[in-house]
Amino acid sequence: MCLENWDEREYYERLPFYWRSPAQNDVIMGGGVGRDMTFVLTELLNKHKKSKEILTIDEDDITCEAMLITDTIVGEEDRMKEVAKDAFLEELEKDELEAEHVRDDVFVGNRRGLRLAEMKAMLDAHESKFSFLQGHVKELEDNDKALTARVSTLSLAVYEYKQIRRRFISSFKVTKLPEAVEQSDHDLVREGNLVAHGGDAVVDALLYEGIGGRRDIYAFQQLYGLHPADVVKISHHETLNLLNLHAGIRADTRRTGSEEFYQRFAAFILAFQVSSQDTDYLLGNSVNTTRTAYEAVLDCQKYKE
Repeated sequence: MCLENWDEREYYERLPFYWRSPAQNDVIMGGGVGRDMTFVLTELLNKHKKSKEILTIDEDDITCEAMLITDTIVGEEDRMKEVAKDAFLEELEKDELEAEHVRDDVFVGNRRGLRLAEMKAMLDAHESKFSFLQGHVKELEDNDKALTARVSTLSLAVYEYKQIRRRFISSFKVTKLPEAVEQSDHDLVREGNLVAHGGDAVVDALLYEGIGGRRDIYAFQQLYGLHPADVVKISHHETLNLLNLHAGIRADTRRTGSEEFYQRFAAFILAFQVSSQDTDYLLGNSVNTTRTAYEAVLDCQKYKE
């Protein structure tokens, strides 16, 4: 389109436009503008002497956005379009066209159109910030879940440690203060011995964490069948009890575990891992591979005759 051959009415009849809603009679004219149109708008700006900023056109500046907002009637679609075109032409005669940078883009239009461009830029910025905050909230939720699981694990460790310390005091009474011994002291010593000499998958798994933690993971897996990092994620009591049962039998120095027990325990570990360590295998009356393997371990003979 050349400036010398430009027909104003024909030009505006070809412009894309739309209106916001029947409730708001604002009509918005907008769209991408080609290089020739940019020169036309620049001429209009020079004519009206109201722009805040003169556009500089170089070889890379091919398009900008032109936005014009005015009022029109609400009625039949064809009538609205016809009146809107006249309203656009009338708006241009009010000497209110301006050019403005909004963030990294250039916009040309009347003040109401530029305000819409500014609002859109603000909305884009808020949406970007909202997306960032959503990601941050998700990260915080994941951290909260991890910390909750950690607290649960540490709570179990504290309980087991208390049993050991209770055994220490009650053992002192049994050996040094026999006249003060109560039945509860014998019970505490027996329970403490089970904790100290039996398996405790959760607490033992914590021994492999952090600087200075144990590195003999193979020994742990021989006892519990799983990696320490996997065990600390488990809070399912039935699963932990089965791991502890295996560790106790495996470490028993007086008796030897049966081959059947070890084979069935290995089958349970395999099924548990295949299920991505899903601990819901005992819920309801459902039949699944992990549950079948779990019950098979409990039902078999644990020690050799």
